[in-house]
Amino acid sequence: MLTTTKQIATSFFLTLLFSAGVAAAPAAQSSGNSKTYKWVDDQGVVHYSDKAPMDAASREQTLLDKQARSLKKIEPVSPTETKRKMSDEEIAQQQREQEQKSERERRDKALMTSYLSEKDIDLARDRDLSALDAQIEATKVVLGQQQTRRKELLTRKEKGGVLPQGELETLESEIATRNLSIDRALVEKENLNAKYEQRKIRWRELKAAERARIEAEQAAAAQKK
Repeated sequence: MLTTTKQIATSFFLTLLFSAGVAAAPAAQSSGNSKTYKWVDDQGVVHYSDKAPMDAASREQTLLDKQARSLKKIEPVSPTETKRKMSDEEIAQQQREQEQKSERERRDKALMTSYLSEKDIDLARDRDLSALDAQIEATKVVLGQQQTRRKELLTRKEKGGVLPQGELETLESEIATRNLSIDRALVEKENLNAKYEQRKIRWRELKAAERARIEAEQAAAAQKK
């Protein structure tokens, strides 16, 4: 009986609402607000509003047009699903952190096995820098030859002489390319110095940690005696 009374009351309320919606149609069109949200609260009461409920994410809703016709049903997001998604994100973050940690450990191990002392790091740096210096010097030799040839062509041109077709243009392009190559090599030298300096700093840190570990183990062994 209670259910029937509730259904009758709800039907009567809907009739009034729909009538009001039809009567107010011109105003709704002029204001641009032609959609209504319908949902049921925890006590089973049906609500109608032009705005979604505050807890919209966890509540099933029906979007109605101005004639109270259903436009779309909005399914709620279950707390379990939200928790599962958050857990997936946390797991992904943990995996990224673990991968980063593994990569750091791999680099540290390679650093300690590659260099037995800071002097070894300096020697490796000097070898790389020497190779860059040789590259720069070789480029400068060719560049000097090209600049000399360019000067000869410009002098001939000023005197009205005929130049080999396209040679001056080609020389100028190659000179610009070699100047750029030298500039890049100089920047690379700066980067190499910075890289090896960072390696030395990290090597010292790892060595200090290794010494601290050995001393702690020795102290613990002495206490046992």
